[in-house]
Amino acid sequence: MVALPDIDVAIVGGGVGGIYTGWRMLTSRLSGSGLAGWEAARGKLKVSLFEGSDRIGGRLLSARSPHMPDTTAEVGGMRYVAPAQTLVTGLVECVLKLPYHTQVVDLPGNIAFLRGRVLRTSDLGNAAALPYWLDPAEAAWMAATGGSPASLIGRALTRLMPDLMIHLNAGTLRQYLDTVEIDGLPLWQHGLWNILAKHLSADGYAAARATVGYDCLGGNTNALDLTSEYFDFTPGVSYRMVNGGYETVPWELQRRYQAAGGEIQFNHWLAGFSGTTLEDGSEGITLRFQDATTKTARAIVLAMPRRSIELLDPVGEVLGPANVQFRQDLASVSPIPLFKCFLLYPNCWWQDSGVSSGRSLTDMPIRQCYYWPAGNEGATIPKRDAPGLVMVYDDLLNVSFWEGLDKRAEVHKAGLPLHLRSHGHHWPMFEPSKPEMMAESPDDPFAKRLTDNWNQHPATRQMVNELHRELMQMHGKDSAPYPIDAAYMDWSRDPFGGGVHLWNVNVQSDVMLTRMTQPVENFPCYICGEAYSTNQTWAEGALQTAEIVLQQRLGLPKGEWQDG
Repeated sequence: MVALPDIDVAIVGGGVGGIYTGWRMLTSRLSGSGLAGWEAARGKLKVSLFEGSDRIGGRLLSARSPHMPDTTAEVGGMRYVAPAQTLVTGLVECVLKLPYHTQVVDLPGNIAFLRGRVLRTSDLGNAAALPYWLDPAEAAWMAATGGSPASLIGRALTRLMPDLMIHLNAGTLRQYLDTVEIDGLPLWQHGLWNILAKHLSADGYAAARATVGYDCLGGNTNALDLTSEYFDFTPGVSYRMVNGGYETVPWELQRRYQAAGGEIQFNHWLAGFSGTTLEDGSEGITLRFQDATTKTARAIVLAMPRRSIELLDPVGEVLGPANVQFRQDLASVSPIPLFKCFLLYPNCWWQDSGVSSGRSLTDMPIRQCYYWPAGNEGATIPKRDAPGLVMVYDDLLNVSFWEGLDKRAEVHKAGLPLHLRSHGHHWPMFEPSKPEMMAESPDDPFAKRLTDNWNQHPATRQMVNELHRELMQMHGKDSAPYPIDAAYMDWSRDPFGGGVHLWNVNVQSDVMLTRMTQPVENFPCYICGEAYSTNQTWAEGALQTAEIVLQQRLGLPKGEWQDG
């Protein structure tokens, strides 16, 4: 009798893309697919997921402070766009049936603290009130349309592509962008900043980038994909958040995956992998782990971002030095650093400045300040004298500012193997106030996980001091109560390398999207995740590439809920 490999499919990476892939494999009809023979040989498809940390969730990281155990903070990904992001919307609302709410973002009375001047969001359409030297045509356009400086990016894009808004409203934006040429070159061969410079003054660009909130949205990555990304953040877009935390999505998938017979091996760090001939004569995979153990599999799915793959040993058919093409393809995206920190205050002192919900903006390193709602329904504004959370959120260059106040304290690396930890001098950690003892709710199966996530991501005292100082300055305060708790994450750390990814200039993402899902033809290695999708920066991208692996590469049927 021919011996079977240890497992049929090895999934490496326990983010939403990895656990979703495993769940789909074990709950789908396999007849007619590439997995049917494997199922028949064993009697039941054997899928094992290997995760280097001790949790499922990846870059979705929901957390609760012991001081506010009824409120979930999102230290990682926090929302989806509905109904445009069909895969994640269908998964959350139709399959898992998780309660959700609409996120409040920009409100007229919120603060825009720019170049030392305290403005309100409602002032941003008044060019004369802005501390920028805008081109007269830009100022006139803003006066005529009531647009903010952030909308100057959209103005420049529509001047370059006159039919853009028609296709945006018709839902055919991506198809249209594929046809656009500027200066004789397709849009994907341009950097966004390069083409914006044709119709944006220097201060117009500075004002737009400051008020859009995300530095990367005005950056110089692939103009086709970044144009599409920019319109995910324009006024009128509906953002939805899962009430109990976005991380409950992969946790619910984990429960269903394991109920269907799926295995999870936590704290298993993959070192590398290579092809092997299985006993039945077919080609398979040998996985080697950091603890020197090995496993054989018929196929491997790398549900990993660029940096995680780069950390693997450069051996084998995919990662070996002979495969120059894959190394080039792997580098076709740029990891974007993201920083999030939640500060919990004994009272909501910012309400004295006239702000209580939504988002305020600044050009200081904190960049975006969200006044977090109490509870998990998304609409409850904490009372002035009740404890309240503020979320600070920034990307790209500003992340390095906070890294300098972190020193990568060893406590943050506790879940990583020794070769990925940093050593040396560390800033003293912020010591939160001791919370009152509160019983865990028996009706909340994820309560302990959420509290653990918070406690495992403490900030340094120097970081909290600076965050507090900038928040006071932004809100025009000379003093305010000091935070009683804080949790944060710098997503540029290994093994993530960045919070999200964006395609580089000269990369045709529609082509690369499919190529990266199986980087070596006829070799059973597949890749899924947000990094190499055309829905980058969103969980939707992870599901998009997972479905390409499942449907196009392995022949599984699409989920019933995907028919609308």
